[in-house]
Amino acid sequence: MKKGNILISSARSGTNYFLSVFAKCFTDAFVVKEIFRPAGDSFPQLEELLGLNKDQVVELVGSNPLGLWQQITQKCSEQERVALAKIFYYHVDSDNALWSHFHDNNRVIHLIRRNPFDVFLSHKVASQTGKWQQFGSKGEPVEVQPLVIDAEELQAFISKQSAFIDATRARFGDADYHEVFYEDLAVSVDECVAAISSIMDTPAPKSAISIGLKKQKDKTNADLVSNYDDVAIFDKNQF
Repeated sequence: MKKGNILISSARSGTNYFLSVFAKCFTDAFVVKEIFRPAGDSFPQLEELLGLNKDQVVELVGSNPLGLWQQITQKCSEQERVALAKIFYYHVDSDNALWSHFHDNNRVIHLIRRNPFDVFLSHKVASQTGKWQQFGSKGEPVEVQPLVIDAEELQAFISKQSAFIDATRARFGDADYHEVFYEDLAVSVDECVAAISSIMDTPAPKSAISIGLKKQKDKTNADLVSNYDDVAIFDKNQF
């Protein structure tokens, strides 16, 4: 049976970028997004693969997320397809059976953004603009109004992020575990392709890969945060 692949991370850490590049590397792969969050995700793909409608998927997510994942990996194995889904640290409880199943049966890819300030700020920018992803070259860029960052809120976020990362490293360190950093992958699509090829132990595609997903931020953190001097000490690589 083919080994399933799970991408563990948090929101605003480059997971959609990783999934987009991965899907171009493995063009017949089954690649889905936040299928383990309570509201579910990627319903058309799940219905096509499993024959389950949206209500059935959401019910499984709430009652038996492990069963959902096992159905996915079993079906993909039968079809000789690579399966990749993403899960955020907080989508299911820490004692959920999913985590031990990932440890024992799957390839675990842990995507970390070294600078948690960037993750926090990305949340704020997306919340202000209402845009969580940006594709293609058409359309005017969304203007971001200067933000005021609460230092205590930022500190609490960084502490929680650090705890999630430490717990994931401890849980999966002795498994088929691969740690990658967004800042390295974001240098270019080629760098991301190389990292994926290394993790999957397969040659990189011979033809160049491009994706439509665009970075949403085109200003420095100092330009985006009106009280930057008050929080600049946190704007650094911490992981």
